[in-house]
Amino acid sequence: MEKLEEALELYERTFEESFPTIPLLMDNSDEDVIRMINKCVSQNKDVYGMGFLDEKAIY
Repeated sequence: MEKLEEALELYERTFEESFPTIPLLMDNSDEDVIRMINKCVSQNKDVYGMGFLDEKAIY
């Protein structure tokens, strides 16, 4: 859990907004979420820019 918390903090520092844990954490393992966050940060795109979530969808 510590690695996940660190990744969530990294996402928040990078994008100045919280990682949308609902629905992403509900539907994915901690390891998958950490990979998503690392990919977002490395490409400097949030979850919407990376295509992990659709901005127009209601979750």
